[in-house]
Amino acid sequence: MITRALSLLLVVLGLAILARTAAEGVGGGLGLLLGALLVLAGALRLTITWWAR
Repeated sequence: MITRALSLLLVVLGLAILARTAAEGVGGGLGLLLGALLVLAGALRLTITWWAR
């Protein structure tokens, strides 16, 4: 249960970083990279916990 909650939190935070970076406009390569990595990490954790059932 906690693993799913933390995974969803990672996905939400990653999407928030991506949205904030896109709203800023020019540049933001680091924000896009970190946001994408957080979304990827959360999604992979959710996938692994789903397969481990």
